Amino acid sequence: MPRRKKIASTEYGGFILTFEPGRTQWLQERLHPEVDFSDSFSALDWDIQSRELVALVLQQDPLQIHAFAMMEHMHGSGGSGKRKMRMAKPLLVFDQPITSRMLASLGLESLVSTPERLKRLDGRTWNEFIQLLRTLRPADSRRISDVIALRTSQHRLPEDSQRELRLNEQRDGLGLALDIGGLDRAEVLKSMNIERAANATSVLDLLDDLPVHERTLLEHDRRIFSSLWGEQSVNVATFGDSNERSVRVIVTDQTDLETVLGIDLLIYNCCHENYILLQYKRMHRKPKSWSYPIPPSSNLLTQLQRAKDFKAAAGRQNVLSSPSLWSYRLSDDPFFFKFCEQFRPGARDESLIPGITMSADHLDEFLQLPESINSGGGRAIGYQNCPRYFNNSEFIQLAKSGWIGTSARSAKLLSEVLKANKKGGRQAMLAIIDPPKEKSAASRGRK
Repeated sequence: MPRRKKIASTEYGGFILTFEPGRTQWLQERLHPEVDFSDSFSALDWDIQSRELVALVLQQDPLQIHAFAMMEHMHGSGGSGKRKMRMAKPLLVFDQPITSRMLASLGLESLVSTPERLKRLDGRTWNEFIQLLRTLRPADSRRISDVIALRTSQHRLPEDSQRELRLNEQRDGLGLALDIGGLDRAEVLKSMNIERAANATSVLDLLDDLPVHERTLLEHDRRIFSSLWGEQSVNVATFGDSNERSVRVIVTDQTDLETVLGIDLLIYNCCHENYILLQYKRMHRKPKSWSYPIPPSSNLLTQLQRAKDFKAAAGRQNVLSSPSLWSYRLSDDPFFFKFCEQFRPGARDESLIPGITMSADHLDEFLQLPESINSGGGRAIGYQNCPRYFNNSEFIQLAKSGWIGTSARSAKLLSEVLKANKKGGRQAMLAIIDPPKEKSAASRGRK
């Protein structure tokens, strides 16, 4: 196996990239600053990095550069063994293409790559090329700089402090809520400005171009929030799209991020009228894998007992409700635990924290099994001993479709759980998911 080539950051060189004629025509017809498109690159191109800068050639005779972009690695390869790369926003599209004649000093024809044959420009040639772009298109100079900055920009916090740890948990909760609501998680999470972390009261303070309203709730949301937490100060952010989907995220701002033990993400789905409470736990990296120790004194055992008490009290309720299209559940357990891995420096900007998500019922049953006992005589949960759990995608799909969670009539009981958690120093995030109610399967591609 050949060794990976190393390119010093000061000598970075990008690509001038073209495609086969059919693909080129398809891109040229759809090229727009807001377009999303991607391509696959041969697995033999082991020199390709997770983020690369590319100039796009979309006309061959004569050669013409139509756009300048940063492309980033996408998850998975679709079984092809090739590396999938996506063009990130903002994408700079030139009003008038830049021709090979304008770049005659570079000898453009000899520098052009295809997805099958990548030819990286050396640092000197690349810098000369960028300078020529700026000279030829002075009005676009700042936008060229913006695209270049994307390659090294960071939107994920390291976890060097309690504050960063909690902000990353909130970031994950926000991402889950956006996915469950059917919105664009990547667009929101990539707008994070981590330079604000030192003064942030919540993850909402890190989002660029997002109006965050203090103590401003819709009347509908106010009823939900006040029934759970009563009257207190909050930060509110609203996300939506053209399909009438909406996610409102509400963060209580009473607790110092430096001292909280963790966060609870409470999800309310307006369509299914159900609540899900997700509690975060941090696994530790053991020699073989990730694991979360559970000694007899663990507060996790107290939380599991509280979940049992909640379900017993809910079972004693004599409130009858009429069935609807949205009321059936596979499980009415509202309590879920996410055992998270720690921050990965190489993780994509929009990615969620990987980990093990389990319902309280499942976790309680697992802890009674001999497989949960670790070498020290205590108990633990991790990848080495727990093969059955929900990953992020599975949990999101169940929550999105309303298959899990307790009904709205249990809100009063749930408020008692949240009050107990608050006394323990846990900060809360409420996500109100408001999808359109569709009484057919049209949204699933069925007529």
